[in-house]
Amino acid sequence: MRRYFIATVVSLALVVPAGAAFAKNDKANNKAGGSGGVGSEVEIGIDASISFGADETRIIRDYFAASPYDAKPLPPGIAKNLARGKPLPPGIAKRYLPRDLAARLPVRADYERLIVGDDILLVSIATGIIVDILSDAF
Repeated sequence: MRRYFIATVVSLALVVPAGAAFAKNDKANNKAGGSGGVGSEVEIGIDASISFGADETRIIRDYFAASPYDAKPLPPGIAKNLARGKPLPPGIAKRYLPRDLAARLPVRADYERLIVGDDILLVSIATGIIVDILSDAF
């Protein structure tokens, strides 16, 4: 019985310092890798370089300048929840772009463009994360 007690104490003496060393390495890696805050690649797992391009923005704005669209802004509390790097809130009223406009834009296989309030969002289909927001398009 005494052998098992000694073996247990020795095992714990070896395991606990190793766990603490791994925890210190994890903290050091987080500091070196960035803040890990909202919008960082670490937290949301998407490429932050995806956004509306200059040509896309021009095409969208020109389309809505020629074809007025009745876009109503979201209430302030809901609008505050729309941010790059955050998921699209569940149950939010969204519309797809008009088909003739969507046909003019470059194809983005893993993303969809949605009209939410008076903004146009670029959303990852797989995760529902808002990748970019185009304001003042209407």
